Amino acid sequence: MNGLVNFAIYQAAWFACVLGGDAWAWVALVLLAVHLYLSPCRRADLLLAGVLLLVGLAIDGTLRAIGFISFDSTFVPIPLWLMGVWLTFAILPNHSLAWLKNRLRLSAILGALGGPLAYWAGVRLDAASFNWPLLPSLLLLAIVWAALMPGVMRLSRHLSPERG
Repeated sequence: MNGLVNFAIYQAAWFACVLGGDAWAWVALVLLAVHLYLSPCRRADLLLAGVLLLVGLAIDGTLRAIGFISFDSTFVPIPLWLMGVWLTFAILPNHSLAWLKNRLRLSAILGALGGPLAYWAGVRLDAASFNWPLLPSLLLLAIVWAALMPGVMRLSRHLSPERG
């Protein structure tokens, strides 16, 4: 699959979920289905999506439970739209981010930058609210995502070693 198409599918899902909330979470599922139809490694993508959905439930559910972040949605442990974001994030490592599979330090650095920026963008678009001051919020997310991304890339390499 073309990396640009893969990234465009993810971005479209991200915007639909963040801007449309739970009412638009179905868009992520439709886009995930389109991606899977086009993907040469459906099984690896599906397995990664299942694992990352559980990871997202744990991470964002914990952040919500400790009062770090709030959502308008009452769906527990995280909103449906955020589940859609996690599911579609999982399509990136075997495709547009495949070049990071053997660059774990770089994946940690990019995770430390990209993860907090994605959350902050969601906050700025009123999909969520940080309950901590901005700088500590971004720092905590940088630590979480710096730790998470190398593990995601390792798992992706294990599930789909022929890519990347």
